[in-house]
Amino acid sequence: MNYLQRAFCYISRKRLKSLLLFMIFMVVNCMVLGILGIQSASEEAMKDLRSNTESKVILESRQGEGQQAVRQFTEDDVQEILETPNINWINRMWSEQTGIPELTPVIVDEQSDQTFTIHLQNRVDKDSAFEEQIYRLVEGDFPSAGNEIVINKLLADQNGLQVGDDIQGIYRITGIFLSGTERQQTEKVATVNRIENQIYIMADENLSESCKGYTKVICYVKEPEKLDELVGAFDERYSEKAYVKANDHTYQKMRISIEQTGRITMFVLVITLITGCSVTGLLLSMWMRGRKTEIAVYVSLGLEKSDLFKQAVAEGLALYIISFVFSGILTYSLLPKLNSSLGISEGTGGSWKADYAGSLLILGYGVCVIMLLIVIAMFPYLKKHPKEILSEMEG
Repeated sequence: MNYLQRAFCYISRKRLKSLLLFMIFMVVNCMVLGILGIQSASEEAMKDLRSNTESKVILESRQGEGQQAVRQFTEDDVQEILETPNINWINRMWSEQTGIPELTPVIVDEQSDQTFTIHLQNRVDKDSAFEEQIYRLVEGDFPSAGNEIVINKLLADQNGLQVGDDIQGIYRITGIFLSGTERQQTEKVATVNRIENQIYIMADENLSESCKGYTKVICYVKEPEKLDELVGAFDERYSEKAYVKANDHTYQKMRISIEQTGRITMFVLVITLITGCSVTGLLLSMWMRGRKTEIAVYVSLGLEKSDLFKQAVAEGLALYIISFVFSGILTYSLLPKLNSSLGISEGTGGSWKADYAGSLLILGYGVCVIMLLIVIAMFPYLKKHPKEILSEMEG
C-alpha cells in the first residue's frame, strides 16, 4: 500500500478529526478569500477614483493695476498648459457683456445698459452655477456641441422662446434654467447682472479662436496624487498673471475612506492568518502526538520516514485543497450579494467580487504553510528511534 492509499484510509478512518481540520481550513479560506475580494475592490475603486473625482487646478487671471485690465490667458498659454504632464482636459472660460438684437433682456432698472452677460466655456455643466446647484435645468439638456446655449426661463418666456429655437441663426437653445431667486432681486440690480440675463454658451473651436483671452482656465488632472507638483509648476510659471489654487476635496474624502477600509481589512487578514496558522499547527501537533505509536510501528516494520512524511503531507493537502475549492465557491457566490445588500462600496466605483489571480496565489501560500506546519508537527517523532517512542508509551 503506497502513501496515497494510506492517506485516504487514515482520513476515512478518522472522520471526526478530518472533519474538524477541514472546517478550520474552510473558515480560514473563506475569510482570506473574502478579504482578498474586498482589497481587490478597494484597489479598483482607487483607480476609478483617480479619474472620476475630477481633481483640478484653477488658474484665474489677476487684475491689473487699479483693477483696470485683466491679464488674460492667450491661446499660446492654453497650448502650453495642455502640453503639461498630468493634464487630462481643460475648461476654458471667459465672459462678455453685450447686446443681442433679437433678444429683449429682462429690465427692471431702466437706467442701466440693456445688455446680457454671455458666459462662454468648453463645458457649461462644469465649473459654473449649475455644478454648484445654484441654477438648475428645468427643460432640455446641457449643450453638447459648439454654439449651443442655455438661457433663463423668464427670459425665454418674455421672448417667446423654447428649447430647439435658434437665435440669430447661429445659437440653438438646448436648455432652460431657473435659480428660484429671480423674484428676490431688487430693482437696483443692473440689467446685465440679473439672473434672467445670464446666457451660457458652449464654446467651440471657432469661438475659441475669436476670443482675445481667457479669464479662467480649469485644468483637470489624471493623477490627483501629483496635484501639489502641478500647482507648484503653474504657480512658478504664471505667478504674475494668475492666482493658482487646487481643488481635490472629493478625492481626499473618498481616498481616506477607502484607505481606512484597506487598513481594517489588512488588520483582519493578519489576525485571521495568525489565528488560522496557530490553530492548525496545534491541531496537527495533537494529531501527530496521537499517531506516534503508529509512526514507530511503521518505522520498525521497515517503512521509510520520508514515506510517512509524504503520507501526512498528502492527508493535509487533500483536506486543504478540497476546503479551498468549497471556500472559493461559497465566498465568490456570496460576496457580490453581501456587497449589494450592505451598500458599502456604493459611490466608490468598486464592488466586491472574485480575484482569481490572487486566489491562486493564496492557494500556493497555503500549500507551503501546510507543509511547513506538518514538518514542525512530525519532526519530534521522525528524529526519534522507534524504541525510544515505544518506551515512552510504556512509561
